[in-house]
Amino acid sequence: MTAFMLAALAILGLTGCAAIPQTAQPTTTQGSATDTPGAQTTSAPAPSADPYPGWTTYTNETFGLSFRYPSSWYGPDVYEFTGGVRLAVGSDVVYPYGTGPEDRQPGAPDAYVIVIQYILNTAGWTLEQARVEQPWINEALAVLDLQDGESSTTARSLTTRVRPLTIGRFSGVEFLSTLSETAQTEPFFSRNVFLMDENGNILQITGTPDNVAVTDPRNWRKAFETVDAANRENLYDLIESIHVE
Repeated sequence: MTAFMLAALAILGLTGCAAIPQTAQPTTTQGSATDTPGAQTTSAPAPSADPYPGWTTYTNETFGLSFRYPSSWYGPDVYEFTGGVRLAVGSDVVYPYGTGPEDRQPGAPDAYVIVIQYILNTAGWTLEQARVEQPWINEALAVLDLQDGESSTTARSLTTRVRPLTIGRFSGVEFLSTLSETAQTEPFFSRNVFLMDENGNILQITGTPDNVAVTDPRNWRKAFETVDAANRENLYDLIESIHVE
């Protein structure tokens, strides 16, 4: 096992991560009336009910990644880059990656956008090299040192760990990102999942309230949290549906 694999295993705490709840096991049917008396009968399992009724399945053949999302939602916007893919779906119009504010129409209030990003470790980075090449992962790695419910803050940001998480061979953590009390920039709130496998491949999921209707600027965080709470079940179901080959 490479040094990077060992480091990733140690940092992510694979054995301590809680598994995502699995779909209930299918029920069995009783034997038919024509069965021979006294004979042992075997019951064929009934077909499993679709755990995501009314949802659409998206599959990316290039990266072997699939997930499901509400059929009434927009997207996915697919942006493939060297060694990775970014996928976005949302309850309102999802614009192509890189679209500037000047090219967007006024959106529906209290919308929600979910972004999935899958990055392959094609360069064979060590963990320290990954910190340099992908500096945005440092926030996620720092969250691994927190306890569930514990927060860390800077002059600009407030990060709160939610729970450990596992999707297939990927393990990591869910956390919240928002502005600190002292930050004076535009309000922001997101629910994030950061996962790695033993080969250093990264799976990141982000749920973000969009076009939030803030009636009281002093309580903007409560407005964002309300939109997040209203969409949390969809986010969690989407996360549970993710499959990576």
